[in-house]
Amino acid sequence: MIRLAEPRDALAVAALTLQDDRECGATVQPGFLDRFADAWLADHDRVTLLAEADDGRPLGVVTAAVVTKLPSSRRPDGRWLHVSLLFVTKDARGAGLGAALLGALRDWALAHEVGRMQLNAAPGARSLYTRAGFGPPTDALMEWRADGLG
Repeated sequence: MIRLAEPRDALAVAALTLQDDRECGATVQPGFLDRFADAWLADHDRVTLLAEADDGRPLGVVTAAVVTKLPSSRRPDGRWLHVSLLFVTKDARGAGLGAALLGALRDWALAHEVGRMQLNAAPGARSLYTRAGFGPPTDALMEWRADGLG
């Protein structure tokens, strides 16, 4: 099941982020879980979706900052998402959960009139993002655009 993360999920989101950091070779400092959970709870300009197993165990997460363009006479107003993390636990990989999380985020974006998502793509994940409809505006940055929005 994929659902919008709630305040009660702060430590689960922190733990998934910690797993991603470790897999990327980061040295995790003591107190990280609490610091992350507190910061995540305080960030009201972010959307986070959580994937869970039938027993409620967290399997994956996607989180994105909601960026609002300031009004301008030269361009339309609007909002877009910058995807900062897509992570699926090792035991849940290969079953399409990453694509499902991106699809759920795309559905959230469309429901909230957000017409664009972007992310910095690791080389090994580019094919996943391409299958999810993201294109390459630059070598590192990939972007998804909804028709008629953003």
